[in-house]
Amino acid sequence: MRKYLSLIVVILAAGSSFSQESTDSIGQTKPKVNRWSLDLSFGSSRGIRPYNDGYFSTESTKFLGELNLNSFNIGARYQVNKYVTFKSDLAFDRFIPTDSKSAAFDVAQFRWSIQTMFNINMLFGIDEFAKFKLQPHIGLNMASLKTIKSSENQAIGSADNILGLIFGLTPSYNITSKTNLFVDFSLINNFRQHKTWDGNPSDEKNNLSGQMGNISFGVSYKLGKPIVNAEKEMLKKQDEAKNNEIEKRLNDVESKLIDTDKDGVPDYLDSEISSLEGAIVDSKGIMIDKNKNNIPDEVEKYLDTTNGKTNGSGLNNTVDSNNVMFKKAIDEGYICVFFETGKSVYLSSSRDAINFVQTFLITNPEAKIDLIGYTDDIGTSEVNKKLGLDRANNVKETLVKLGIEPYRVKAVSAGEDQTYNPSTPETRSFVRKVVFRIK
Repeated sequence: MRKYLSLIVVILAAGSSFSQESTDSIGQTKPKVNRWSLDLSFGSSRGIRPYNDGYFSTESTKFLGELNLNSFNIGARYQVNKYVTFKSDLAFDRFIPTDSKSAAFDVAQFRWSIQTMFNINMLFGIDEFAKFKLQPHIGLNMASLKTIKSSENQAIGSADNILGLIFGLTPSYNITSKTNLFVDFSLINNFRQHKTWDGNPSDEKNNLSGQMGNISFGVSYKLGKPIVNAEKEMLKKQDEAKNNEIEKRLNDVESKLIDTDKDGVPDYLDSEISSLEGAIVDSKGIMIDKNKNNIPDEVEKYLDTTNGKTNGSGLNNTVDSNNVMFKKAIDEGYICVFFETGKSVYLSSSRDAINFVQTFLITNPEAKIDLIGYTDDIGTSEVNKKLGLDRANNVKETLVKLGIEPYRVKAVSAGEDQTYNPSTPETRSFVRKVVFRIK
């Protein structure tokens, strides 16, 4: 007996330890919901042993005997967490023979149990909110067995108080968010039973032991707010928060990896975001110019191959006015001059762009060009319109000082650049510029 009681204590203590869980795995408090539910079931109970000679529980010639509706059960459950549920129930059983060869007997039993149920879905990685659930259970059973009538005694006999261990298996299926149907298979092993299931004193050789089985069909109804919906909604919000955080981090990484001029150096590390596509650049994104003649080596290599050698000042006297590479670089915006916020003086990193345009105009003496100044969205439209023109005029003055005739260069203001979404400092830096258009 001590062995069984020790097992019960361990089971209940384990269930209590699970009940201490008040927060989830990421530290968020679980929602307060009603975890109680009520059970109602009907079924068949059968005393397996012991019986006195001449008494039989059921027809021995039938497969699995004969099931008769002789049991009623009402109970309550408390779901501690997704692994453990406590259960307590009251039951009534009525034992009468169904075998015509048996002596007559009529025995009633009232029993009460307290049990711990385990959700083994979790062991197999099945969603805890799945409609089908499989729950083994184990606990302590106490009962009172009374003889209603026997072949030897027609009066109600004294009660036999019984103590035993109950264990079983309960498959269930949710038909709504608050209601599920279940089947319960239970086996009770008693270690304090003085009477047989026919209501007569048990032989000493039985050593106070007894055994009975029960199969029940029932319905369970959750009280209050459905725990499934509450926890499912909580997990959904947690997943959304995680996904939003991951998306934000990915966007940050993508923003840092933007490479406007396609030179292999991300813009946040690129000191010259207007280098020609395919040009060789250093670790700061600046086009390589080994001979310091203000023409990037990649452009100079092209000119040497196509039109002969440059003269050392960055000029090539044989470049045709229809030079496709120069026109593409200028008209498609590969050549830009950039500025700081609110300033009309261009950044020093843009000098190569001005030198490139100077080279084109000198090698194409009939060409004319528009200088179009842009701003970001900071400031009023009137202020930005003037700032754009100041920037274009600043670049024009530099080209004039480099020997370009003023009539060939026209300064124009476009004001705020509407082609970008200036939501971050990085994107704003792209729109503070002067671009060139060949006439």
